[in-house]
Amino acid sequence: MIDTRHYLDEKGDIEPKKGPARKLADFTTAVIAHASDFNRSESTHGPVCFKCRKRDNHHVDTGMTDDDAVVWHCPACGTEGRVSNWRGTLWDFSHGMLSN
Repeated sequence: MIDTRHYLDEKGDIEPKKGPARKLADFTTAVIAHASDFNRSESTHGPVCFKCRKRDNHHVDTGMTDDDAVVWHCPACGTEGRVSNWRGTLWDFSHGMLSN
């Protein structure tokens, strides 16, 4: 379980500037953006798994739970997770933001 607030500064930007914490924060925000973009095409791939970047089919599947958590799962390596406190972040596209 990842609490998005642990990676953000007081302005809502990603706080870690480099290293493993930055990589995980970048991955987490990409998962939030993908899962909360309800206007995206079903063919739009999820983010690349932070754990198995070099395997085939390494894009994660994303979704939402009934308790409003963002969830993700990598079909290539089986890694999965939950993200809380994502609503209202810069990566929350659930309020009709345009998808790419």
